[in-house]
Amino acid sequence: MRNLPWLLIFCLLPVAAQAGEVTSTYLKFDIEKTCKQIEPGDEYVYAGTWKCPGQKGIDILYSSADERDYVGFGKQAAQTCAFKKTFNRFNTALSPVELRLRDGKLFAAIERWRVVTDDDGNAVTWLVVTALKGGEACPVHYVAGSYPNANEQARRAADDLAAGFNCETDVPAFDSTAGEPNISLEACSELAAE
Repeated sequence: MRNLPWLLIFCLLPVAAQAGEVTSTYLKFDIEKTCKQIEPGDEYVYAGTWKCPGQKGIDILYSSADERDYVGFGKQAAQTCAFKKTFNRFNTALSPVELRLRDGKLFAAIERWRVVTDDDGNAVTWLVVTALKGGEACPVHYVAGSYPNANEQARRAADDLAAGFNCETDVPAFDSTAGEPNISLEACSELAAE
C-alpha cells in the first residue's frame, strides 16, 4: 500500500504528457470552386474578395489587388491585422493552409506564399505563421522556404510564439538564410497608425 501513491503518479504520467497535445489539420481553398465571392473586382487592379469556409468557426478571407494577395482568418477577418498586411512585391497566397491545434483548439495558421523577387518574375516562397487569438489574427513569424527544414521551423514558431504573442505591440520575427522578407516588420498598432 505504501507504493500506491507512486503507482498512481506513474500511471497518470502518460495522461499528463498528452495534455496540451499539438496537432495539424490542412485546409484547402480554391477561390473558383470552394470559396464564395463576396465583393466583385473592378476593371483596374482589384480582383475581388472571397470568403472560404474554414474549420471550427475560423473562415478564410482572401482578397487580391495589384497582383498582391491579402489573407485574414476568423469571423471578422477583414478587421484583423493579418488581412491588412501583404508582401511588398507581387505575391500569391497558396493553398493549403496548415492549421495548428492545441487540445483541439485552433491557435495558429501556417501558409506558404509565392513572392516575386525581381522584374523578370523570379520568385521565392515564404511560410507565414499567423496567430489566431479570438477575434484577432496577426503574423508572428516568417520562414523562408529555402530555410533548412522550413516546415518544421514554421511549426515550431507557431507552437512556441503564437499563444504569447501580443498582436498590438509585438513585432514579427523571421528565419532566413536569404535576407529579410519583403514585408513591413511592424506591430499591428504601428500598422493601424499609418
